[in-house]
Amino acid sequence: MGFRKVSIGTLLLFLLNSLMVSGIGHQVGPASQAKDPGDPPSIERGISLTVGELKCEYAEDPLGVDVQQPRFSWILKSDSRGQMQTACQVLVASSMENLIDDIGDKWDSGRLDSDQSVNVAYQGKGLSSGEKCWWKVRVWDKDGKVSNYSEQATFEMGLLEASDWQGEWISSEEDISAPLLRKEFTIDKNIDRARVYICGLGYYELYINGQRIGDQVLDPATTYYNNDQPFELGSRVLYVTYDVTEYLKSGQNAVGVMLGNGWYSAEDDIPPSPSHREPYGDRPILLMQMNLESMDGEMMHVVSDRTWKTSPGPITYNDYCNGESYDARLEKPGWDTPEYDDADWFQAQSMKAPSGKLVAQMLPPIKVVETIKPVRILNPEEGVYVYDFGKNFSGWTKLRVDGPAGTEVSIEHAPAIYEDGSLDPRSNRFNEPETHEEYLQGIGRDKRWYHAVARQTETYILKGQGEEIWEPRFTLNGFRYAEVTGFPGTPTLESLEGRFVHSAVEEIGTFSCSNEFINRLHQAIILTFISSYHGTVMGVFDRSERTSWLGYPSAIGEDFLHNYDMAGLWWKWINDFKDAQKPDGDLPVISPLHWRNTFNSYEGEFVDWDSSYPVLVWYVYWYYNDKRILGEHYDGIKKLVDLYVTRAEDHIVSTGLSDHMEPQPEGFSWGTALHTPIPLTSTAYHYFNTWILAQAARILDKAEDAAYYNEMAENIKRAFNREFLDEITNQYGTGSQASNATALYLRLVPEEREQAVLDNLVEEILVNHDGHLSTGMIGTNALEQVLGAYGRADVMYEIANQTTYPSWGAQIMKGYTVLSETWEVETDPQLSINCGLLASIEVFFYRDLAGIAPTAPGYKSITIKPRIVDDLTYANGAIKTIRGTVAVDWKKGEESLDMMVTIPVNSEATVCVPKLGSADVVITESGETVWDKGQFIRGLPGITTGADGDDYVVFEVGSGSYTFELTMN
Repeated sequence: MGFRKVSIGTLLLFLLNSLMVSGIGHQVGPASQAKDPGDPPSIERGISLTVGELKCEYAEDPLGVDVQQPRFSWILKSDSRGQMQTACQVLVASSMENLIDDIGDKWDSGRLDSDQSVNVAYQGKGLSSGEKCWWKVRVWDKDGKVSNYSEQATFEMGLLEASDWQGEWISSEEDISAPLLRKEFTIDKNIDRARVYICGLGYYELYINGQRIGDQVLDPATTYYNNDQPFELGSRVLYVTYDVTEYLKSGQNAVGVMLGNGWYSAEDDIPPSPSHREPYGDRPILLMQMNLESMDGEMMHVVSDRTWKTSPGPITYNDYCNGESYDARLEKPGWDTPEYDDADWFQAQSMKAPSGKLVAQMLPPIKVVETIKPVRILNPEEGVYVYDFGKNFSGWTKLRVDGPAGTEVSIEHAPAIYEDGSLDPRSNRFNEPETHEEYLQGIGRDKRWYHAVARQTETYILKGQGEEIWEPRFTLNGFRYAEVTGFPGTPTLESLEGRFVHSAVEEIGTFSCSNEFINRLHQAIILTFISSYHGTVMGVFDRSERTSWLGYPSAIGEDFLHNYDMAGLWWKWINDFKDAQKPDGDLPVISPLHWRNTFNSYEGEFVDWDSSYPVLVWYVYWYYNDKRILGEHYDGIKKLVDLYVTRAEDHIVSTGLSDHMEPQPEGFSWGTALHTPIPLTSTAYHYFNTWILAQAARILDKAEDAAYYNEMAENIKRAFNREFLDEITNQYGTGSQASNATALYLRLVPEEREQAVLDNLVEEILVNHDGHLSTGMIGTNALEQVLGAYGRADVMYEIANQTTYPSWGAQIMKGYTVLSETWEVETDPQLSINCGLLASIEVFFYRDLAGIAPTAPGYKSITIKPRIVDDLTYANGAIKTIRGTVAVDWKKGEESLDMMVTIPVNSEATVCVPKLGSADVVITESGETVWDKGQFIRGLPGITTGADGDDYVVFEVGSGSYTFELTMN
């Protein structure tokens, strides 16, 4: 049949999916004792379903769960096609022994007649602070056969009540950059279990008996710690749970904590950093509690209080944006061990607690995820060495050096270099004041941008004791290049390495195609996305604007979701939105709310940006079948919608930012659109928010609200068309790309006019803009959503392949490894070189080129419909959904098409095989004919129906792997 040469990765991925579906190689846990007649036979006797990849609240074996009804999810595998779960049974036990004996003493669900394998809520006995539970699940298949139980999984509760905390907030003397705190304690019993619950603000590192605990960095994730506004807001402080049992010993022990400023505090610095804000406190602070349970059941506690000792450490300066200074001569070897003499240390000070509620950190932590070797060293002048790491990323560098004590090595980071190879830090230094007087004048004139400097410079002073290896702890850089000065001797490629730092979210998507330029663009977007994940989604981070804007997530949220598991990260971030919402429903432009005093972040009425709140909530529901998030944020979304109902005049909202970073013919992008009316996009998103609220009300059985807001949405839609639709020309607004595409994307166009509006949009792109887009943040998302859905994927493909302004390709051709803040970044080198707000193209890659689209929440049903465009000869995409992996791999020949498809168990799909423009085709599946002479031929397992469409033959299929081959007669 002539399959093309495919990459090893693609082949392995498809083979892995096939093996999973067939059941080959899938390790099943030990079979349980059957409780009822007819309970599961062994796997050797042909069991139809196996259960694996158990998660609780989107995490494997989580510690510190603080919801009283945690939810369970699992992934099913099968040795046959078309398999579905028809029932399940969940056992939750208070001990591993009970679970092994099939005793669910915490919860035995019994047989639940449900196909739900995602977010099944615990319904058992009450759960208490620190309680550990073991759980497993079995399921019944479509034929009523029951599986073996899964392997066991665990979850453990956090500290659920404020009264569970016995310690107090402590710190060191003021003006100590990164204080060390320590406490010795004695263990005189055999310890069965030990847990540490800790929050260090802004950041901390935890040590016990000389060992670093955990591998997360920049912990905890940033939140709005303390409400200091004159109106009611929410605030939270995240704590982290560790199992430290193995780190303790009989007799004397020591626990140590190093603190850093993060977003909580800052040092005396001009300009103050991080940008646009004032610190919450005057120094970093610590709250810690260690719960120790002995073998005989006795509970002991080690808590933070004034009996702790504290001292300055080797970090003499730390700032999240400006860098870190470390004097190795000030190190205190063994400070975190019980043998250390702390007689000259100070007594810890009691500190006022932040008002934020202590909440467990239940999202992927920030980690050093990758070590990057430099590709070359430039030497623009004597003693100056510039390392090129080959790509732009977030993180820091790790130094290896050997030299005399007192030698000072400086490392400055930036995303660009000048032509002579010297460092170009201009995108770090946005409107940097050169003098103290200029700074003082600047904060009076424009408080926002005179604070946007990020010096991104680390300094290391050697102790002179052989090779020294060092990396910072409490800062972050956005860079590709690092300039080293002061190095003793001549550095080599091994002297410095990059450390890629970001939230450790799981990469779930893969995509590639025959167009290598498109592949390069995809990889640049992936790198842009992952660099921005730091407990929230950052806007930019080469300058100090490392806040989380509400605007662009609503525009590129689905692009994120095709590549990464965003559930845990977005749950946390959406709660940040909720905290920041004023009682009247208003939202700030950034969240967490760190711009509190120097900049009024509530200024402006930006419904298009505020939409990130309802839109992200809706996406979490849609992609993860997470009904709970709709309930928890229903009132907040309702307040937001009601606020804009009052702000609208005859349902038209006049304020907003519209198509942010809209490109202009003169060769620059503009913050507010000049060619798309602000009221058009604002009213469109007012409609979208109201529509989401009406859907949420329906799903949550709020019938009265559902009817009211559905009618409200229809009223907005009618007003939108009265105001912006030219019924003669079928143009919306000015006829700009964003105007027509936004109306089509949000289903505001009357059905009978859709084709005419689409034709106008296509003409505007192909004729008036020579195949280029002319859109900013909102309009670009609308283009990728609309063109493929309305049958013009060829136009979006042409846009994606452009290499001149405005286009993604223009940046790729310049050698950028990530996307920039605007279409024309080199015009203003102070603009960010790593920013995702214009990255709306991934949905097109996965949904249109590969052809994967969910059609029910949580990928319960899926449509596979690849668009075969222009010169593209193959494309493949795979997404590990919450139900399992869905994958497509197609290849076009002269008069043939080969298409491999994988559908996860417990899902079903509509598979559309392109006819390549022919009316007479033959289609086989795994060598057997399923379509000939315009007729569906029954008999193959998993394929239930087939029908002829205009451009596709459409099959309804169940789960499994399929190989379709189309030939023209």
